[in-house]
This record gives sequence, C-alpha cells and structure tokens, in this order.
Amino acid sequence: MKCVVTVVVLALLIAGNSTRCYAERCNCDVWVGRGGYCVDYIKDRIPSFQIPTKDEMVALKNTDVAEVAEGDVVIFTIKNYWHVAYVEAVRRNRRGEATAIDVSEKNFGDGLSFAEFKARWKSKSRHEWNRAVCCGITENYDLVTWRKNVSLDTVKQVWSPDDAASEGGRLRVNVLVDKVKEVLNKFFDYTETEL
Repeated sequence: MKCVVTVVVLALLIAGNSTRCYAERCNCDVWVGRGGYCVDYIKDRIPSFQIPTKDEMVALKNTDVAEVAEGDVVIFTIKNYWHVAYVEAVRRNRRGEATAIDVSEKNFGDGLSFAEFKARWKSKSRHEWNRAVCCGITENYDLVTWRKNVSLDTVKQVWSPDDAASEGGRLRVNVLVDKVKEVLNKFFDYTETEL
C-alpha cells in the first residue's frame, strides 16, 4: 500500500512540473475563483473571449498560425494541457512572413515548489499544496509575464478576436500585408539584380 501511495504522490509531483492553465481532474474551485490562470488574463485583455472548457479549446481556432497578428490569442499544448497567451508583437523575416512572436501571459512557468507555496500563499498545508500542483498552479499564477521571440513552431493554433467579430477586419489586414510583401519582394529582387 505504501508503494501505491508513493507512486501516486510522485505522479502528482511530476505532473505538476508542466505548465498548464488548469486541470479538470482536481477540485480547483478555489484557484479558479482567484482568477490567475492564463484564460483569465486573456479574458481581461479581450472581454469578448469566452473561457473554453478543455473540450471547447480544440474549436478555438479561426486563424492560420502563419497569419498570426498582434492582439491574437495563441494556444500552446504543453504535455496534456492547453495554455493561452496574448500576442504583443509579431516578428517577421525579410519577406514579411511571421516567424516568431512576443507574448504576455499568466500562469506560465515552472511548477510550484512547497517552499514557494508556503512563502507566497502563507500556508503550510501539504494537502493544499498538492491541490495547487494538481490544479496547475505555477510560480507565475496571477502574475503577468512576457516571453519574447517565441518560435511559431511551438504554437498549436490561433484565435483572433478580429475574426470572431467580423471576417472583414482580418481580410483587410491580409490584403495590406500581401501588398507590403509584394513591394518588399520587388525591392529585394531589384536590389539583387543590380548588385
């Protein structure tokens, strides 16, 4: 019996090392109520964002990853969990193609150690710490953090509030981006032939 308990605790600790928004297998009502998850941050930034369930997250895709724009929501999969972040800037190559993004987010980071839990949440309860770990609470729960130059290869899908509100907004931006790409390509072609 002791071996089974050890395996279960070890599994919880390993699962807690991955970053995620929240877990549905635990009673996370207290943590959900505090509003410090990644989806809560997106809801603060984009009031029209509807916080999805785990099953609804797959459908939260209305833009190709290559067409990501500032103000979009990028969705990552980390192990068996979803994580969302707000796109602050898009980095492009010389041809105008998106290659990386700068994002802001909440609850992205390493798993919460017991020492960090005690210091931050003023609790010495291992039971409550285990619940926090199970609920995906990281060292950055309820803290806004930034990551710069995040490769688009790590992005699973993109949700754009522009597309959710109207298809026309994204189409106008795409037309403008296509024209800029065309001008840049002509410029670089002209420069290469002149050299």
